[in-house]
Amino acid sequence: MLGIGIDTGGTYTDAVIYDIDTKEILGSGKALTTKGELEVGIAGALDKLPRELVPKAELLALSTTLATNACVENKGSRAKLLMIGFDMAMIARLKEIYASYGFRDRSQFVVIDGKVENIFSHPYDPDWEDLEKRLEEYFSDCDAVGIVQKHPRANGGRFEKKAKKVLEKGLTVPVTLAYDISDEVDILKCCAGTMLNARLIPLLAEFIAAVRHVMCDRGLHMPIAIVRSDGSLMSEEMARECPVETLLSGPAASVVGGGALADEASAVIVDMGGTTTDVAIMREKEPVMASSGIAIGQWKTMVKGLYVDTFGLGGDSAVRFKNGELYVDTVRVIPVSLLAAEYPTVLGKLRDLAGQERFHGCWIHEFYVLLKDISGKGGYTEEEQKFCGALKDGPLITMELADLMDKDPHFLRTERLEEEGVIIKSGLTPTDMMVLKGDFTIYDPEAARTAVQCLKRNVSIPVEQIPDVVYDLVIRKMYMNLGRILLGQRYPKQAGEFAGAEREMLLGWCYEQAKARVDGLCRTRTAGPSGAQGKADAAETAGKDAADGGAGSCMGEECGLALTTSLPLIGVGAPVHVFLPRVAKLLGTRAIIPKYAGVANALGAISGRIVTRVLVRVKAEYRDGYCYGYTVYEDGERRLFEEYEEAEAFARGLARRLVCAKAARQGTSSRPNVALTVEKIKSSPGDAGVLFETLVSAVATDKFHIG
Repeated sequence: MLGIGIDTGGTYTDAVIYDIDTKEILGSGKALTTKGELEVGIAGALDKLPRELVPKAELLALSTTLATNACVENKGSRAKLLMIGFDMAMIARLKEIYASYGFRDRSQFVVIDGKVENIFSHPYDPDWEDLEKRLEEYFSDCDAVGIVQKHPRANGGRFEKKAKKVLEKGLTVPVTLAYDISDEVDILKCCAGTMLNARLIPLLAEFIAAVRHVMCDRGLHMPIAIVRSDGSLMSEEMARECPVETLLSGPAASVVGGGALADEASAVIVDMGGTTTDVAIMREKEPVMASSGIAIGQWKTMVKGLYVDTFGLGGDSAVRFKNGELYVDTVRVIPVSLLAAEYPTVLGKLRDLAGQERFHGCWIHEFYVLLKDISGKGGYTEEEQKFCGALKDGPLITMELADLMDKDPHFLRTERLEEEGVIIKSGLTPTDMMVLKGDFTIYDPEAARTAVQCLKRNVSIPVEQIPDVVYDLVIRKMYMNLGRILLGQRYPKQAGEFAGAEREMLLGWCYEQAKARVDGLCRTRTAGPSGAQGKADAAETAGKDAADGGAGSCMGEECGLALTTSLPLIGVGAPVHVFLPRVAKLLGTRAIIPKYAGVANALGAISGRIVTRVLVRVKAEYRDGYCYGYTVYEDGERRLFEEYEEAEAFARGLARRLVCAKAARQGTSSRPNVALTVEKIKSSPGDAGVLFETLVSAVATDKFHIG
C-alpha cells in the first residue's frame, strides 16, 4: 500500500510517497511554506512527487510544527477561558504562578462562581441564566472559548458540559472542555492546555482546509491522518476537536522519521527547522516519553507525549544586535534574501539605507509584511487597521512605515499583530548567512549582503566577519542547549537545582574549552568566580558518572571542562547539515545526516501507527473513617458500588469500551489490540495500606483504518 506523508513546517513544506509494506521512500519533494496561503506550499511539495504514483496512494498523513511554533512565538487565535469555581481575587494574588504556566494576560479569563457536589458541604450550580445573558459581553471579541472547572472529577465535569450547552446556544465559536481532553490533576496545567486547544482550533482548521483544497484540485480522495504529540496518528475529525494533541506533531514525526532513517539503537535526534530546534532521545529503538505534561514556550500543559525539548533556534531566527553585539533571537522572521526574491523593491530600499551608514538603536533594516487582511474586522484599534492598510501594497522597511504612521520607529507597537499572525517581520537570519557563505544556494545573496552593510555602524565587528560570527552563535546556542538537555536527562533531580545563570556559566566554559580543543588551541583556563565554582566541581564529578550511562558527561581535564556524550546525533531538517557536524565534534561524538534528512518529518508522519490511551478511576469513598463504597464516573454520571470487585470489573469494561470508541474516532478499525493495566493507589505499599483510588488504564494499538 502506498501512502503520502506531508509535513508543514514554519519555513518548508515537505512531502514523501512511501510504500508502507516494503518501508521504502519512492519520492520526495520540498517547497516553501506560505503562511498566508498554506495550500501554496502543500501543492508545491505534493507536485514534486512522482505523478504516476500519487493517484495510487490510499492514505495521507500530516505532521506540522504550526502548533509548536505558535506556542514558542506565543501566537494563535484570540480565545478566552471560562473558569468555573475559581476566585478572581486569588488569581490576582497568584499572578506570578499563573504567569509561570503561560497566562500573562488575565483579561483572557472569565470567572463565574459554583461549588461542585461531593466536595463542598453546600454545593451550588453557577448562575446559568446570568451566563446566558452576558455571553456577548464576555465573548464577542474572541474566536474560540475554553472551559475548565475546579474539581471536575467530583461530578464528572458536569459544570463544564452544562456551560458548553449555554455557550453553543448563543455563540458560533468552537468550545473546548478541559474534561474532554485530559484528566490532569494539576488544575493550572488543565487551564493552559485548554486555552491552547481553543487558540489552536482555527489554526489547525485552516491547515486541514488547505490540504483538502489541494487534494480536491488534484482529484485525490483519501482519508487524512494527523501526527499526535506521542508520535501516533489520529483522524481528521479528532484533530479538529483536539488540536492541542498536535502540539509536538512535527517534533514527534521527526523522532519517528529520524529513527526510521538512521539504523541506531540509541541516539539524540536533532531537528532544526526554520523557527525552532527540537531535540528528542531514542533508547533501544524506542523514544523517551515525557514524564509529565509537555512544556513549550511560555506554556506548561497537560498534553502527554514524547520527550521533546524545543528551543527557539532555526534557519529563520532573527539575527539582531544590542549594545553593539550580535545575537540570535528566538523570533522567526522571513529571511531578507527570500523577501527580496519575491519583492524586487526590497533590494533598492536596503541599498538606500546602507548608503546612509546610519547608527540606529533599533532594527530599521527590517521589513514589515502583511499576512492577513483585517479590514473591517472587529477587535482591532484604528491604529492597527491603519498599520495593516499601509502594508497592503507590499512590504515596507521600518523607517518608511514609521513615516507613514507619523511615529518614531521605536514606538511602532506591533506586538499583538505579530502574535496573532496578522503581520511578520523580515530581516537577517542564519539562512541569509548560509546564502552568503554558499551553503544555501536557492536565493540571491545580494539582498543579504546589502542588509549586512546596514549594520556597519551598529556592531563592534567588521561586517565581513558577520556571517562567521553568526555561525558561531548558532553552534554555541545548539551546543549549550544539547548540554543542558543531556545533563538534565542524566540528572533530572539535580537539573532543577542547578539552573539559571550558574548553569549557563558552566556550559559556557564547557563550550569555550571544547572549541579550543577542537581548534587545536587548548589552553589552561582558571576556575570561575567563587560561588559558581562549587557547583561547577559538582557538575564535573557528576558528569564522569554520566559517561557510564551514555547520556552525557563533564570530564575534568588539565585545561578545564569538557561536556561529552557517547550518543550519536541524528540530524534532520533543512539547515541541520551545516551546523550539527561541528556541534557533534564539540561534544566528542559523531553526527549522522541521513539521505532523506530534509524530509524526515514527512516520513515520520506516514510511517506512524495509532496508539490510544484512556484512564478510568475507581475512587474509594470514606465517611467517618469508614469506606462506604467505590465511585466510577461514566459520561458525567456517578456510579456507586458497595463492593470493590464489582467497581473494578465495571471500570475495566468501561475502560475497554471507551478506548475502543476513542480509537475508532482516532482512525482504527473496530477491533484494535487492547491492553489493560490496573494500579492501586494506597497510603503504603502492600495489602495493609489504605486504598485511595484505583487507576484502570487501557491502551489500544492499530494501523490507520482505510475504508
